[in-house]
Amino acid sequence: MSKEGRSILRGLREIRDAYASGEPLEKRFRVRTVEVAEPGEYDMEAVIATRRKLGLSQAIFARLVGVSVALAQSWEQGRRMPDAMARRILDEINRQPKHWSAMVHHSN
Repeated sequence: MSKEGRSILRGLREIRDAYASGEPLEKRFRVRTVEVAEPGEYDMEAVIATRRKLGLSQAIFARLVGVSVALAQSWEQGRRMPDAMARRILDEINRQPKHWSAMVHHSN
């Protein structure tokens, strides 16, 4: 076994032993707490406003966001709400609309 493999196994055993002892992990290991902001809420009006901010059709907007046209339409009709990942993308579009607009290349 490689040196790295032995090191990984040693670390895993140390974690196992700490859990088994009931000792708080903070006493033995550096523990960091990370908080991540929740994505924004997007109802049908917010999705439409985001798309219009870019001046895109539903089909091009759907492609940019990485979803089917049917799903983008269902968001805009209020039949479905965007999931957390889609809301994060919508947040980014609203934060930097010029950046996202630049990803769409129009041919003449």
